[in-house]
Amino acid sequence: MSTRIWNLAYQWLEFVQFRLLPPTCVLCQRAGQPGRDLCLACELALPVLTQPCRGCALPLYAGAGSTLCGQCLQGHTHVHTTVAACRYAEPVSMLITRFKYQRQLAAGRTLTQLLLASIDARYRGHNLPELLLPVPLHPQRLRQRGYNQSLLICRDLGRALHIPVDPAMLQRQRMTPPQQGLSARERRHNLRQAFALASSWQCQRYQRVALIDDVVTTMSTVNEIAQLLQQGREQALEIHLWCLARAWLEPAGQA
Repeated sequence: MSTRIWNLAYQWLEFVQFRLLPPTCVLCQRAGQPGRDLCLACELALPVLTQPCRGCALPLYAGAGSTLCGQCLQGHTHVHTTVAACRYAEPVSMLITRFKYQRQLAAGRTLTQLLLASIDARYRGHNLPELLLPVPLHPQRLRQRGYNQSLLICRDLGRALHIPVDPAMLQRQRMTPPQQGLSARERRHNLRQAFALASSWQCQRYQRVALIDDVVTTMSTVNEIAQLLQQGREQALEIHLWCLARAWLEPAGQA
């Protein structure tokens, strides 16, 4: 579907959803806020990220004298800025499951609206990325699911922020097992050579691009893609990461 047709279809769906039908909270089913399928009480109860690291969005220690955590200061990630709407915990994890596997697109749109608010707050006075790239699904998984949830998030953000979206630039060339349940080391190994760039990628054209995903846990996926995007460049490309939720693996011996 072309971008123009998609935009027209989205505008019509948005008109039907919010003008003809009253907003309904995706969590409690009570009346939502104007233009949002989430009531104020449920929104205030969502798990938020407290003092997140600018680079990876993990929580900083109280009183940290930097906006970056120790890992990011040491250059262990290729990401310049990470923005997440929420912490990956209930009920956000439930909404993402509904969005990702049960075709409940209203849950995804609602979380994307929260992500948009976080982006607005983070980039006040700073340059936004010039291009949005959704993390791709392997064609086989895309056929099974019927849609790429990262692309749906990406299109909503691109439309709201007036940033172009390229859904075909990144390709998943190798079918990998799900990342869930793997250690950080296993996740990195699982993703080696899993992605490829389209031949039309102009490596010198952009200074800042944002990768869009639903949940980020170890940064393995985005770091793998970031290294791919940097190839052939004379100057470093500024990689940003926007996601619905930030998760992290518990240290060994903890629940």
